[in-house]
Amino acid sequence: MAYYDLNIPAQQDPNVLKDILLFMTKLGYDSVALTHTVDGKISPKDICKIQKIDFNDDDEKKNNNNNNSNEQGLATSSGWLKVGTSKKSIKQYTRLEVVVKNNAELQMLNSNNPVVQSYDLISIIPTDINVFNAACNSTDIDIITLTSFSKFIVKPDRIRQCIQKGISIELVYTSIFEKESERLSFFQLASSVVRSSFGKNIILSSRGKHSKFMRSPYDISNLGHLFGLNFDQAKASVSKLPHSAILHGLSRKTKGLALVSDPALLRDLELWKLERKDDVTPTGNTVPHPKNKKPEKKQDIENDNDADDQVIEQEPKTTTTTTTTTTNDQIKSKSKKSNEPSVNKPSDTTTTKSTTIKKENQMDVDHKDTTIKRKRNNE
Repeated sequence: MAYYDLNIPAQQDPNVLKDILLFMTKLGYDSVALTHTVDGKISPKDICKIQKIDFNDDDEKKNNNNNNSNEQGLATSSGWLKVGTSKKSIKQYTRLEVVVKNNAELQMLNSNNPVVQSYDLISIIPTDINVFNAACNSTDIDIITLTSFSKFIVKPDRIRQCIQKGISIELVYTSIFEKESERLSFFQLASSVVRSSFGKNIILSSRGKHSKFMRSPYDISNLGHLFGLNFDQAKASVSKLPHSAILHGLSRKTKGLALVSDPALLRDLELWKLERKDDVTPTGNTVPHPKNKKPEKKQDIENDNDADDQVIEQEPKTTTTTTTTTTNDQIKSKSKKSNEPSVNKPSDTTTTKSTTIKKENQMDVDHKDTTIKRKRNNE
């Protein structure tokens, strides 16, 4: 798995920048973004002039050959490789970061601007809530950076709009190591963003100007777990999600154009587009949380009850009448029952009762006949 840090300031001494990148290879990073920061409106002089660091100089090759001859000299007592002895090369991207104060400055960041097209990544630092709301609907921005100086309240609906557009939300962690006073505000901001986005499209970057403020990807993933990310989301914030931000920038630059490039990179771009459809469309980040949905089972039960009531009302009312020879006691009992309110009963029960009454009446008649015959015989 490749690890990314998409915010390394490029406006510093090349030797210092080279030492920082060598230290990042030691920490385990595979790709970085060299950032050029602009305060306010961009101008033609801000076109990309970032010179990527070349690690394949002749002097370094000689040093590497001498170090490779002695394998025991490559490792330190803690097991880490010495700085500059790793054969792994770090991939470098270019990034434009603009501190936007109003919507007019935001409108300058469009795909028709050659300054924007000269960078791999475009990011902004909004200083106003109106700028942040407008940036959430933009298609020309890859990353929105939120710092401890962002004093406005981030609304969940706007964060979900960013997720739909494929825009990543960046949190810079070095401020908590530089100043203790900013730790509380950083964790409050990070927790609110995680709750609003459900942990999606959040990337963690260093913006480190010195190696002492940088941490390994595993330390950063543990840090992300402190303000609400689960372990998978915290790991993705320094690996999968920064990679998707780079692919978002590539798709922005190649909009409506034919590009001849590395087939492996294009394959990653197509896979990323499919994954983003799966992440955004089915999950429904704009749909309310399941606890806010009305239960559907109760509605189904009510509909079933209404249908049963309609069927019962449509059933015809049936009545049955029977004529039998009865005794005086039975006539009295029937007259009492006739005064009670009539109740519709099924036809099967009435027929069975009528047959039993007929049998009883026949038995009474037969018993009377036998008693009369006995009296006559005795006489």
